[in-house]
Formats: sequence, structure tokens, C-alpha cells
Amino acid sequence: MTPHLTKPNAELSRLIARTPEGMMFWSGTCGDPSATCSGCKYFGFTEVIRNGAGNEIDSVGHPSKCELYFRHIGKPSKKPIRPDTAACKYFEAKRRS
Repeated sequence: MTPHLTKPNAELSRLIARTPEGMMFWSGTCGDPSATCSGCKYFGFTEVIRNGAGNEIDSVGHPSKCELYFRHIGKPSKKPIRPDTAACKYFEAKRRS
């Protein structure tokens, strides 16, 4: 029998299980435990589509996706994020008008 070289990490397994695809960081790592994605300024955005010359030719709304994820990865996530998902460490409250 081959010995295991690693031990399971219960905390990492918990973070992976509760973090949906498309979040910028682990769900529930915001300093405010009551914060959710729907209250974040990065939740929901409009992607501008440009032609080869850089001119805006269209736009696509992503009302339930993370803009910060989009900026870093270069494309929106395939699945929407539930608004009540516990916020990640990059949470910034939306500005009130």
C-alpha cells in the first residue's frame, strides 16, 4: 500500500465547496460576515464589445456575474453567481445614489 503524501485540509475543502465558479476569491472571506455578492460594486456589469479598430459595436449585460473576475480572467464566468452568496475578500459596497 502506498502511503498518502498529503493530509486532507478540511478548511480548504469547505472553501471550495461553498465558492461558486466565477468568484474572484473564496466565498465568505469578506471582513463583514453579513456581506453578500449582491451588495458589492463588482456584482453585475456590462461588457463592451469592440471591433478591430477599438470602436464600440455592442454590449452584453452580465447582471449576476463578477466584474472583477472578468477583468482578471478576460471573460465572464459561464454561470451566474447567486446574489445571496457570501462575499469574498475583494468586496466593496455599492455606492448609494
